[in-house]
Amino acid sequence: MIESLHCHTVQKQRGNPLLILLILLTVICVHLGVMPTQAQDEASDEASNESSTETSTCTPEMLTQELESFQTDYPVEAEADADAALSNLFRLAMVYQKLAIDCGYTPTEEELGAMIDNTLALADAGTILAANAVGVDTEAIVAELETVTGDSFTGQLLYNGIEEALDGNALGCSGCHVSDTAPPTESTWTRVVEERLPLPQFDGYTDTHYLVESILHPNYYVVEGFAPNLMPTTYGQRMDIQQLADLVAYLMSQDQLPEEDE
Repeated sequence: MIESLHCHTVQKQRGNPLLILLILLTVICVHLGVMPTQAQDEASDEASNESSTETSTCTPEMLTQELESFQTDYPVEAEADADAALSNLFRLAMVYQKLAIDCGYTPTEEELGAMIDNTLALADAGTILAANAVGVDTEAIVAELETVTGDSFTGQLLYNGIEEALDGNALGCSGCHVSDTAPPTESTWTRVVEERLPLPQFDGYTDTHYLVESILHPNYYVVEGFAPNLMPTTYGQRMDIQQLADLVAYLMSQDQLPEEDE
């Protein structure tokens, strides 16, 4: 059992529409099997990086050049090949939308609704969310976390249900860890290092490995004195890698000395 995580499901809330749109933009081409070529993808990434880091590049002149470049990369003349034209038309819409967002455009509620409705007609919400979720492969996730910097403050917001998870709902970890239902939040990291990792079953584990496994597979190890099957086993489907990194960073910041039993 994780030293500091939630043990009950929180009522669903509506997700952030802009977050959903960004997820849709990255998932829909994969779902339909119409990803751009590597050269086109690299060119699009380069344009995105430039436009997002240098706002001066989002000028009328630059936008005109970008649009002309896109039309060259994604020709839509149907006379030669109607299927290729439709595929390129779809891709062209994608890069147009991404460029607009990178340059600071905020879609209207109507535009967001249309995008979401169109995508949900092609892929269910579970498929869309799963594309960004971390999954349950602990070893692979721990390796990926080495490339991600977690933010303990954001992790605290996730832990306390102030920041929403990938599915638009609160994790609500503190719901159980402020009572005797589960171990307390305070001193989480200290207990992991001093009490858990020395146990034989955790030989070779790091603190990160232990925390990730406890979050994703809470019944692999249940702390003595607490009941199994209380904590949800669905967090791998409810967080992306950045959210998990933030949550782990917050738990690792809990390095207080454990309180002495009276």
